[in-house]
Amino acid sequence: MKAPVLVAHALERRVRLRAPALAGHRRACERVAEQLAADPGCEVVTVRPATGSVIVERLDGALDPERLRGRLAELVSEARDDEGRLLVAPRPDAHPGPTRVARAVAHAVAAINADVREAMGYRADLGTLLPVVFATAGLAEVGVTRRLPAPAWFNLLWWSLRSFMTFNPGAVSEELRTAIGGDAPSDPAFAGGGPGEAGPPRGER
Repeated sequence: MKAPVLVAHALERRVRLRAPALAGHRRACERVAEQLAADPGCEVVTVRPATGSVIVERLDGALDPERLRGRLAELVSEARDDEGRLLVAPRPDAHPGPTRVARAVAHAVAAINADVREAMGYRADLGTLLPVVFATAGLAEVGVTRRLPAPAWFNLLWWSLRSFMTFNPGAVSEELRTAIGGDAPSDPAFAGGGPGEAGPPRGER
């Protein structure tokens, strides 16, 4: 099974790639960095295990992004985790599906929603009514107290997460595909020298 690797950004002397299979595997990142840095054209290789990204740089001459992508894909396909398992091995438990409780709750809510929809003559359902009820309750509170209270931190956190998922559906779906072995866009590459980073970077010549 070949590891998915993407070219995230490419300049003449600097290429950033992403290998999702490397994310979370510090020692594997170090080994892959060493092997990739052995290439005469890769003068500096930096890695961040938290994101599964790789930056390759050289001082003179141009880099070939596709050749680097292919080489990195080969290395990642052969890389193993701390327990000796291939990083690209299928992981059936990555998305095990809903639990029994989740199914029961979903079934109960669907039944209630069906009753509400029928009672409203199929003109509205919970998805329509609840936002209206919450908005009305909020306006009523402001009208009674004459104050506009600041939202709690957990509300702000939830709204920020929900807003991100609402306005970035493509990024969310691509990340889910990445988790099960598909392609995904990249994030910042790994650096091989600082805190929380894995290397080793190959020094400049």
